Order: sequence, then C-alpha cells, then structure tokens
Amino acid sequence: MILLSCPPKVLGLQSHNEDLEKDKTSQNCLGRGMEQVAKKLGVAHEEIQRLTDQLQVKEKEQCKLDSALKKAQLEVEKLKENLVKHKENDAADLQKAKEHNQRLDEEILALRNRVRSLDSEKKVLGEMVERLKGEVCESQENKQLGHHSPGKTTGAERKEQHPSSGEKLKYNQQEEVQQLRQNLHRLQVLCNSAENELRYERGKNLDLKQHNSLLQEENIKIKIELKHAQQKLLDSTKMCSSLTAECKHCQQKIKELELEVLKQTQSIKSQNNLQEKLAQEKSKVADAEEKILDLQQKLEHAHKVCLTDSCISEKKQLEEKITEATENEAKIKQQYQEEQQKRKLLYQNVDELHRQVRTLKDKESLLEMTCSQQQSRIQQQEALLSQLENEKRKYDEHVNSNQELSEKLSKLQQEKEALHEEYVRLLKLLNVHVRNYNEKHHQHKIKLQKVKCRLTNEVELRDKRINQFEDEIGILQHEIEKEKAIQDQITAQNDTLILEKRKLLEQVIEQERLIHSNKWTISSIQSRVLYMDKENKQLRENSLRLTQQIGFLERIIRSIHIRRGENLKEFRLPKWWRRGKLASLPATKREKEIYSSEVATSNNAELQHEDESIPEVTEKWKHSEQMETTISDIFESEVMNEALPLSNSRILRLDT
Repeated sequence: MILLSCPPKVLGLQSHNEDLEKDKTSQNCLGRGMEQVAKKLGVAHEEIQRLTDQLQVKEKEQCKLDSALKKAQLEVEKLKENLVKHKENDAADLQKAKEHNQRLDEEILALRNRVRSLDSEKKVLGEMVERLKGEVCESQENKQLGHHSPGKTTGAERKEQHPSSGEKLKYNQQEEVQQLRQNLHRLQVLCNSAENELRYERGKNLDLKQHNSLLQEENIKIKIELKHAQQKLLDSTKMCSSLTAECKHCQQKIKELELEVLKQTQSIKSQNNLQEKLAQEKSKVADAEEKILDLQQKLEHAHKVCLTDSCISEKKQLEEKITEATENEAKIKQQYQEEQQKRKLLYQNVDELHRQVRTLKDKESLLEMTCSQQQSRIQQQEALLSQLENEKRKYDEHVNSNQELSEKLSKLQQEKEALHEEYVRLLKLLNVHVRNYNEKHHQHKIKLQKVKCRLTNEVELRDKRINQFEDEIGILQHEIEKEKAIQDQITAQNDTLILEKRKLLEQVIEQERLIHSNKWTISSIQSRVLYMDKENKQLRENSLRLTQQIGFLERIIRSIHIRRGENLKEFRLPKWWRRGKLASLPATKREKEIYSSEVATSNNAELQHEDESIPEVTEKWKHSEQMETTISDIFESEVMNEALPLSNSRILRLDT
C-alpha cells in the first residue's frame, strides 16, 4: 500500500516544478520588459527636460510680451489724453487762424479796392490832361479866328513888344506838363508796385499750396510706412501666436509624458512587489523542495528498512506535511489571483486617469480659447495704438502747419503795415499833387487869356503861308492834269495793242485747229483706203464665188426653161452678176482710190434697178416651183438663200 501511494506524490512534485519553471520564464520576460521600460523612461525624461527648457524660454518671452503690452496700454492711455488736449487746443487755434485769415482777406480786398480807385484816379488825371491840351488847342484856334480880321500892323507891333513873354508862357506850360507827366509816372509806379505786391502774395499762396501738396505726399508716404509697420506687427503677433501654440503643444506632450511616466512607475512598483513576492515564494518553494528531498530520502530509507509502526507514523507525518504544502500552494494561487485582481483595479485606475486627462485637455482648449480672445484684444489694442500714433503724427503735422501759418500771418501783417504806410504816404502825395494841380490850373487859365491876344500875329503869318501853299497847289494840279492826259493816251495805245494781240492769238488758234482737222481727215482717209482694200479683196473673193454660182444657176435655169418650153432670152440677168466674171481690180493705190470712187457711184445707181428686178425673178421662180421636181426645188432654195444675203451685205458695206 505504501509503494502504490508514492508515485502520485512524485507526479505532483513534478507539476509543481514545471509551474516554478514557468514562473521563472515569466519573471525573465518581466525583467526584460522592465529594462525596456527603464530605457523609455530615460528617453522620456530627456524629452521632458528639453521641453521644460523650451517652456521656460517661451514663458520668459511671454512675460516680456505681457510687460510690453502693459507699457503699450499705458502709452495708449497717455496718447489718448494728449490727443484730447491737442484737439481742444487745435480747435481753438483753428478758430483763431480762421478769424485772422478772414481779417487778412478783408484787408486785402480793401487794398485791391484802393488800387482800383488809384487806377481810376490815374485815368481821370489823364483825361484832365488831354482835356487841357484840347482846350489849349481850341483857344489857339479861336485866337487865330478872332484876330484874323484886324490889321497886320497891330499884330506886328505886339509881336515885337512881347516876344519874350510868349516864350516864357510856353516854357511854363511845358514845365507844368512835365510835372503832370512825372506825377502820372509816379502814380503808375505806385500802382505797379501794388500790383507786384499782390502778385507776390499770390505767389506766396501758390507756394503754400505746393507746400501743402508736398505735406500731403509725405502723409501718404507715412501712411504707407505705417501700413508696413502694421503688417510687421501682424507678422510678429502671428509668430507669437504660433509660439504660444507650440508652447501649448509642448505642454500637452509634457503632460502626456508625465502621465506615461506615472503609469510606468506604478507598473514598475507593482512589478517590484510581484518580484519580491515571487522571491519569497521561490524561497518557500526551495525550502519545500529541500523538505521534499529529505522526505524522499527518508522514504527510501524506510523502504529499505522494514516497515514499522514508526515508519507508518512518519509516513503520516509526511503526508500531513504534503497536505500542508498543497494548502500553501493553494494559498499562493489565491494570492496570485488577488494580484491579478489588483492589476485589473490598476487598469481601471489608469482609465480613470485617462478620463481625467481628457477633462484636463478640455480645460486646456478652454484656456486656448481665452488665450485667442486675449490675443484678439491685444491686436485690437495694437490697432488702436497705430491709429493713435497716426493721429499723433497728424496732430504734429497740423501743429507744424499752424506754426508755419502763424509765421506767414505775421509776415503778412508786417507787409500789411508797410502797405498801409505806403498808402498813407500816397494819399498825402495825392493831396499835395491835387492842390498843386488846382493852383496851376488857375494860373494856366490866366496865362491862356494872355496868350490868346498874342497868338493873332502868328495866325496872320500862317494865313499868308496858306495862300502861298494854295497857289503852289494850283500849279501842281495843272501839271498833274497834263500827266493824266499823257497817261490816258498811253492806256488807249496799250488797249489797241492788247486787242491786236488777242486777234493774232485767235488766228494762231484757228490755224492750229485747221492743222489738227487736216491731220484727222488724212488719218480718216488712210483708214478708209485700208478698209476699201480689204473690201476689194472680199469683193474679188465674192466675185469668184458668184461666177461659180452663176454657171450653176444658168444650167439650172436652162433645164427649167427646156422643161417649160421657154427661151433664156426672156430672163435678163443683172449687170452686177456678169461683172463679177470680168472684173479686174487695179494694183496701184491711186488707181484703187479712183476705182473705189467709181465703184461706189456705179453700185449706188445699179442697186436701185437691181432691187426692182429681184422681186420679178422671185415671182418667176415661185411660178416655176409648181412644175419643178424636188431636186430643182432644192437647188432654187439654195441659190436664193445665197444670192439675197450677198446683195444685202454689199449694200451695208457701201453705206459704210
């Protein structure tokens, strides 16, 4: 019984050994996995350090950007306050400048009106001078007419007594006229100076307009530069946004790596615990194996020695120990199952951690949204900054333009004061000139009255000279009449010569026409001669052909008359039928011309007779048709068809 119970116990020990070997292989696999996990953890730690360094750098840059944004916001607020103040000051300055410009415009209009009034006064003075000259001339004429009747002795005596006084008056008048001309010249100079000043002001206005256009061009350039700067700011903001996105991505990677590290550390801890438990179990298994070996040795010793009660008791003890070992194995298996359950719990915890990571990611997305909103706000603030900078630049330009305008206004005021002083001086000069002119005009009237009685002698002398000139004019007119008569004769002779010339020209033209007409007649005659030569050739050919036909016709007619019993003498052939046989044309040109003229006259005479004889012949032929055979009918129709067209064609040729 003891020998039979031992082998199943040995089999249980072998299975236990196999389980232990499997556990060892699993432990080796776990060790390899732990080494790989340790390597991955080292790489992950390195990446975490690198990403943390990048995050620190980016956080520093973000801090700098935040500080710059805060400074920009402060500057924007300051600029807004300054803009409000500058706008208020600009509004006040603009109102003042507008009022000052209005005043200047009014003063300029007043100056222009004054210049116009000066021009009108100048014209009036010129008219006065011309009127005075006309009055002087009229007074001279009146004196000549009034003192023409008195005697020449009184005039000669006055002329001898007062030669010097007349010269003095003339000299004084000339001086007065020169003074008036000088005054007019001065007025013209003043008017020209005022016009030049107005032109100068217009030129200044044009310069100001050009300066404004240049400023506008500069403003456009500055706007373009601002656009470039804004684009650069947008590029920088995009770079910042890309950097922030990269930072967030790196943070996410870091968090993921940290989670993986935590998972791996937890798995390493659990594996370490399992390894410790396995080591404890291995030590227990080794103790159990040693005990089993001892028991086997004891069993072998017991098998060798006789079985005794003590052996049985020991066997029972061994069986109890084996049961205890099996119980321990069952307990270890339970512990292993419990560890597997713990692993499941760990996996559940990992899932919960994943869920927490997802929630954290959602939170990060919300944070990204808030960050993007903040970036949009930052961009809006930057746009406001650019607008405020533009307004500041515009304000600076406006301030500069206002300063320039104020300087120009001060210059215009100075010029206005100078013009006002010149205007006062001109008024004073005008008053002085007007007074002098009135005094001189009064003196001039007195002098004119004196001069009227002194100019009579000069008028008488002029009358004498006029009479002499009239006599000379009569002599000259007589000579002119003689010259006119001679010219009339010459013109009459010229007319006759012109008429003779015209007649000669007409004769020459008529002779040229005659020569041209003779040439034309000669050419026409030559063309006729050539045409007649051609006709003669055709007539010869026709005559030969007709002679042949006549013989044929005579034979036919004889046959017809023989049948009818009539004589051939009753039928008379025309002369032009027979002439074709005997005609012989001349050879020379002169003979051809004579022959053509004779033929034309003879043909014209004979055609009338032939035209009368042709119907009789046709009637006879028609009468004979009743008795002729079919052959004679055919021949007669052919003869008539050939004879009649020839006569008609000949008539047409003779007509041509």
